[in-house]
Amino acid sequence: MRSDTLYLRLPRPQVAFFRFLLEAREGLAMFTSLGADAKGREVLCLRFAPGAGAEVRRFLADVQPDCGTELLAG
Repeated sequence: MRSDTLYLRLPRPQVAFFRFLLEAREGLAMFTSLGADAKGREVLCLRFAPGAGAEVRRFLADVQPDCGTELLAG
């Protein structure tokens, strides 16, 4: 099965809150932590179904003010 991927970074203390917000959007996406960068920010790999990219990006834009997410690549 194929999935699309985005990478993002956020402050480590915000990871649990980000997970809570993402889980509230049942089935939108799932993430894996890739560890911390040199500044201690968590790097996440976000995977989602093909065709859900616009909805995922809207979600990321919505939570950015509260979580401090930064889109890296995708």
